[in-house]
Amino acid sequence: MLSPVLTSVLASRRSLLNQRVAQARQRWPALDTTALSAFIGQSLDPLCVAVAGVDEAAVSMVVEVAFELGLELVAQGLAGPAARLPWVDTAWQQLAVPAAPLLAVAPLETLGAISNAVIRMDEVPGVRVAEWLQRMAALLPDCADTAALRAVGALCAWQAGMAHLRVAALAQADRLPAGLAAAALGVEQGEWTATRSQIHSERWWHPQGTAANVQGQRLGGFTGLGGPFATPPQLRASADGFIARSGERHFLLIADAFGGVVLPASAAEFAAARETSATQVSVDSQGARIGSTVIAYAAPADGLAAVAGPAGVAVYSPWSHHVCLLPGTA
Repeated sequence: MLSPVLTSVLASRRSLLNQRVAQARQRWPALDTTALSAFIGQSLDPLCVAVAGVDEAAVSMVVEVAFELGLELVAQGLAGPAARLPWVDTAWQQLAVPAAPLLAVAPLETLGAISNAVIRMDEVPGVRVAEWLQRMAALLPDCADTAALRAVGALCAWQAGMAHLRVAALAQADRLPAGLAAAALGVEQGEWTATRSQIHSERWWHPQGTAANVQGQRLGGFTGLGGPFATPPQLRASADGFIARSGERHFLLIADAFGGVVLPASAAEFAAARETSATQVSVDSQGARIGSTVIAYAAPADGLAAVAGPAGVAVYSPWSHHVCLLPGTA
């Protein structure tokens, strides 16, 4: 059952909202109005109640904006009970209360930023969207505006596994209050300057850990099982990470202490990348080692190779569709 707050707004805006639905059905003939009704009750209603708790005068405007955006998301299969992904509904439900002050002032910008963030993260295998939501729920009350929301969102997305956002997220963090930036990285405000410096210079350093995890990040996988590689990849080092060639396709692999991603790349990038051997990696009958530490990489020792670059070390094999990206330098 809908809350009295939302019921009242829907009744007063019935003609306008019905018109929006009719226009949407012309654009998306397959629009599931049953799914839309479920979305209104499960995701729009809690948001409406949250906004009413901070500014009753803003409720009507917020509902109109949220209804139109939600209508489009449901029509595109991005929200509602039949959605291709669960995250838009979850984000609206879990972040409505902490984001209520921002919603009351800038509903489209706030909901757009939150929705776009979870949609983008869902597109990248291995990214921990649930972790992002948990972090954001705790930090949103301290975001004074949507610019802070976007900056904190980028910081949290990077820490949830979007390794390619590292440089941009740290740059945005510099525009946040020190206390909020520190909280986003899980450190005390007085530790922010030192943390910012170290995490910028040491890709594999984690602010909650004392040293880099020598096992690094495991990326890739066979296309037949949902991975990116049709054949075991060959790797070369670039400034930002590693360029992989698998069959006729090329990929950029980026990893750090928080996670790793596989992104599209080009043949030109692969040709320009370096084949510098990782001298700190040794291979014996048990596999690859760094010093006395065996790298947990399930592939025969025969054919194991390792390359190194500014972003670390990559171990790969002609017998595996996976790659290990590890701390280290060329």
